[in-house]
Amino acid sequence: MKADSYSKSNLVEYEMGYGADEFGKVLLGPFSGDRSDFDATEIGRHHWQVSRAACAFELDVKVSEMPPRKLGLFKLPVLDVKFDFGNTESSLRDEFLHRFHQYFHKGGG
Repeated sequence: MKADSYSKSNLVEYEMGYGADEFGKVLLGPFSGDRSDFDATEIGRHHWQVSRAACAFELDVKVSEMPPRKLGLFKLPVLDVKFDFGNTESSLRDEFLHRFHQYFHKGGG
């Protein structure tokens, strides 16, 4: 996972080794499941809104598939992931990104 920022900006962009549909299944499944205080809702193809119980957390997530990386005979998916945290305060944004990395980290990224 290449992070263009883990900064204090309200806009964060990553490149990840996921397909868009696979990303959505993880986001809507275990990441925001019954044991999570995050709730993800699909609002369009490869576009989600994430909320968090009992706090002022807002997040808009959009993904787009990029051309795969080729390493010899291997083709690795590349997904451009854009997070727009709106007016979410930095501590809540950092908590989300910590949980996000725990669920989405794959093999060194």
